[in-house]
Parts: sequence; structure tokens; C-alpha cells
Amino acid sequence: MNTHSPRPKIAVIGAGWAGLSAAVQLVRRADVTLFEAGRQAGGRARTFGGSGHGFSFLDNGQHICIGAYHGVLSLLSHIGVNEQDAFLRLPLQWYLHDGLQFQTASLPSPWHIAAGLLRAKNLSGALKFKLLRDMAALQRRHQKHRPDIAVGKWLQQRSVPRKLALEFWQPLVWGALNTPLEAASLNTLCNVLQDGVWADKAGSDYLIPKQDLGKIAAEPALQFLARHGASIHMETRVPQLITLPDGRVQADGTAFDAVILAVAPYHAAALLPPDTPAQIQTVYAAMDYHAITTVYLRYVQAVPLPAPMTSFSDGTAQWLIQRGALGLSANEIAAVISLSDRIGTLKNDEWAARVHADVLRVCPDIGSPVAAQVITEKRATAAATVGRTPPDSAWLHHRRIYPIGDYLHPRYPATLEAAVQSGIAAADVCLNDLKAV
Repeated sequence: MNTHSPRPKIAVIGAGWAGLSAAVQLVRRADVTLFEAGRQAGGRARTFGGSGHGFSFLDNGQHICIGAYHGVLSLLSHIGVNEQDAFLRLPLQWYLHDGLQFQTASLPSPWHIAAGLLRAKNLSGALKFKLLRDMAALQRRHQKHRPDIAVGKWLQQRSVPRKLALEFWQPLVWGALNTPLEAASLNTLCNVLQDGVWADKAGSDYLIPKQDLGKIAAEPALQFLARHGASIHMETRVPQLITLPDGRVQADGTAFDAVILAVAPYHAAALLPPDTPAQIQTVYAAMDYHAITTVYLRYVQAVPLPAPMTSFSDGTAQWLIQRGALGLSANEIAAVISLSDRIGTLKNDEWAARVHADVLRVCPDIGSPVAAQVITEKRATAAATVGRTPPDSAWLHHRRIYPIGDYLHPRYPATLEAAVQSGIAAADVCLNDLKAV
């Protein structure tokens, strides 16, 4: 390897969760330079606008993690973040104001789910057993490695009643995959269930952020990197990468032994070298995305939601988050609207009015909100569709360029866990490849 340092010199382009994870994984074994085009680190999971606009805090989306996010929890521990400070951990609970309600039992997996469903409210005995049979059939199907199909098609094959589809399967798929039932990958859903709900009881717990995502991950990660000698360049937009004759890669006018490309797929294409094969560029260009809208509302009085996470099968908001349960202002709620692109392009006051109408269904005497903030990520996640094939990175790896991101995870949908795992895995592959040079 043509380098004057005993440690490889590696650039990480992008300070989202994937890029930060890769940089943290590398920094004790390489000379790391981190580039970020924006003012803030965190990518599509970051603090919004630098101030709370009168709210406890605002993120660019209401993110909900689960106990099975071992990569996320390991990263946070590594950079000195305590889980209890960062998240409220709740047992999996399902509270649809207009339908199914249950909570997992204090039993080992999978009995915690089975017992919870058997004690569910607003569901007949016949439908409870139908749901349990379908869950068991899905687990058996996954164990046999059956070809992928759409969740909607599988529900039709199983003759799943409309009530179960609307009150269980649809909220589950929208929340986990942010992809419509008719297109969502059943195998990807099974991977999420296998590593979460089906794995162990703690894996199915909710982890709801009690602080903004900057304090939880981005800021501690940057501080960790700085302490360990990384060079950090914020508000620096890197031009197209150039592969050099000696095998190194030029990024922002400097030659590096390797580059970790940790940007969104719609930005990655512009950074790839000029001689990148057309088939790789085509895969990046053909990716589909779905939006997520988050609506924050503040009221004069406390909002007494019946559960910390209250949902609707036919509302605009899939979930209302009771911020008082997080130790924040009891007068605030955060509403998650998955697949908001399917509703349409609404003005901010229209989104706020729709969510307020949902709040009135559970709190009819709450009055009008005194403040509202609406944040839409138009390309929040890459669609987790049937037969989804990530770009083949072998050609790029051979040229010491390593794309990472949640959209590249071979098993998971676009989530924080997928981003973190992608960053860590690529960092290790990169170092191993450089050792072999």
C-alpha cells in the first residue's frame, strides 16, 4: 500500500448514522477524515433547525427504535451514551383507539406475544386464534426460505379478514417498512420479526427517544471522533471521486487509501467515479422512496392520551406519541404519518389540522393547539419492495470505494439499525481489503 503512514488514510463522506458508525469503527485503526455537506451531522435522523421552536425538542422525524437494535445500542455505548438517558424503554404495546389493543406478557418469547394477543381487547376469540395461526404460519414459511412475495398477496392467500389487515398487519408493515402492503417484501418483514419480536422479549421493546437525536448520537459521535484524532470537515461538499493510478482515491483534492461513501443513494451517483459501469448507476437511479411526515403539536393543557403510543386504523396519524411519558412537556404530542406521499402534498396547516382531528378523537376537550411544526422527509426511506436488489458494490470495492447506508442492508428495511450495521460492516471490509494490498 502506497502510504507514508503505518495506518491507512480513509475518508468517510457523509455524517449520517451510517457514516458516523463507520468512522467510529475505523478511527482507532486508521487516520479518518470525515466530510459532511450539511451544518449538522445525523443525516435523515437529526435535530431539526437547531432549536425547539418552543417545543421540548424537534427532530426531522419521530424515530422509534426497538430493543433488537443491537447495533445502535452498541454504537451508543461505545461513544459513551447511556441507553436510559437516551430512550424510554416500553414493552411492546398495541393501542389502536378504534380497534385492537394488547400488550406483551412477562413471558419468554414467543409466549409473550401469544399471551398478549390472547388477552387482547376489541378482538373476537376467533380472530385472536386466526392471528396466532397466521403468525405461526409466517414463521414456518420464513424457516423454509420461501421465495419473496408481497405482504398483501400473502394476506390474500391466507384469507386474512379485513379487520386484522387494517388493525394489525397494515400498521405493522407501515411502521417497520414504510412501504404499501401491495409492494412490501414479506421476507424483509420476516427478517424484522425474526430478529425482534420472535427473538426474545427484550428485542420487541419500544425505545422512544427522550432527547433530540443530535444529543443521542450525532454530537457524542463527533466528540468521540475528535478525541481520537479524526479530522472533521462540516459544510464541505465533496466533488466526484477520482481513482488514481496508484490505487488510491482522490476526494476533495486529497488522496486517500480508501473512501467510505456514506451518502443517500440519490447523492451517491454524482460522487461515483466517471468510469463507473452504467448498470451500477442505473440501480441507483431506479430506486423508489416513500415519505414520512411528523407533526408536532403543543396545547395549553396536558394531552391525556390513553397510551404513550396511541394509534388509529383509519386516522391520518398512524401513531401519536405522548411526550409527557418521555419526561418532556405533557402539553406536546408528536404524530407519525408513514407513507405520507400516498396522502398527497398538503400544506403544513392542513397536516396539523388533520392530526388535531385525530387528537380530538381521544381528547375531545383538549382545545385547539397553540403551536405546530410539520416536517416531511420526502425520501425518508428506500422502499422495501419484493425482490429488492441493492447495487452490486464489488466493482467499487475493487477501487477502494465502499458505499454504505440503510438502503444497502441485505436483510433489513431502511432503519437506523440497518444504517449502523452497514457502516460497521463496510469499515471492517475496507480495513481487511487494505491489509491484503
